Amino acid sequence: MIESSFTLNKVQPMQVPFYNFQELHNAAFREQANARIAKILETNAFVDGEYNHSFETEFAKKQGAKHCLLLANGTDALEIALNVHNVGPGDKVGVPGITFYATVEAILNVGATPVFIDVDIDSGLICPESTKRMIDQHSLKAIMPVHIYGLPAPIAELEKICHPKKVAIIEDAAQAQGTFLGTKPVGSTQNLVTFSFYPTKNLGAAGDAGAILCQDDEHARIIKVIRNHGRGDDSRLGRNSRCDHMQAAILDLKLPTIDQQNQARKNHARSYHQKLSKLPIKLLNEVFLDQSSWHLYPIHLGSPQERMQLQEHLKSKGVASQPFYETALSEMKSVAHFPGEDKMAKALAGRVLCLPMSPFLTEAEIDYVRDSISEFYS
Repeated sequence: MIESSFTLNKVQPMQVPFYNFQELHNAAFREQANARIAKILETNAFVDGEYNHSFETEFAKKQGAKHCLLLANGTDALEIALNVHNVGPGDKVGVPGITFYATVEAILNVGATPVFIDVDIDSGLICPESTKRMIDQHSLKAIMPVHIYGLPAPIAELEKICHPKKVAIIEDAAQAQGTFLGTKPVGSTQNLVTFSFYPTKNLGAAGDAGAILCQDDEHARIIKVIRNHGRGDDSRLGRNSRCDHMQAAILDLKLPTIDQQNQARKNHARSYHQKLSKLPIKLLNEVFLDQSSWHLYPIHLGSPQERMQLQEHLKSKGVASQPFYETALSEMKSVAHFPGEDKMAKALAGRVLCLPMSPFLTEAEIDYVRDSISEFYS
């Protein structure tokens, strides 16, 4: 980094938060949320109530699914989806080399063996060619493509590879509420599709919550059985993965405005693309502008060192940024011994920095982020 002859907002830097919970949970929202929580306390409907049923119905409709099954969290959703496909000890499941640890954690928690599938170096999404090789080499029972950052994974290509070989596909859509596969929303395929509603997600609860979307009636029945201790089918072991009524109430309250908020994210991503295009950083392909949920806005840097230096510079300017993800899964000590391919995942890990992204970003804030990055490279 070369020192610039000028300093941005030298007196008092603008503060640009990574998320903006203050605006998301403003006074009007809190008033409505408090009214719902008070109603739950008055009626003693703590676990399964009207907001659970309302959200499941409307979210399934929005995402193009026949069934939505609310669960306690997104990790449970991944594990239960594996349970539905009878994945267990002795089975192998393909997982992309760059993702949050929960994806591989779910595989291990059901007793199966993860096999790393390499990623596309330009996007971080699962690579179809690597997927085919790993299926052939390891006889995978299932794969778990991740819609990383909110980008749409190449599901149609993966289905052409997996369906003839009877390999199940479980889509990890933790970051993909608002993502589209062509013209159809994530959740509309014939696969099991898992969601996390952790508070930082585009559609977030006030704590942990998750869901599985599916089209198959029998799959929906099994998920309902498993999430409630196996009740109704004593041939299956279940667990406690019920979504409590208060979390469902918050999700149901947020659902009517989520399309507007996701469109704002897409507008901000387009603005970032236009304003950062002349800087010496790598942006995602413009094809994603209308398809991604833009849960995160990642930029690719030349090296992990450059990423760390830029992050520190932005911090000094009051701009929050975060690296996603700093290491490939295969480089983590707890899972490094598992097989697979990881060349591109290792090359990409540590070079990605995510800039502030929320529905409430302003053009002035985006301009300030651009100017702060420009100063770093000036």
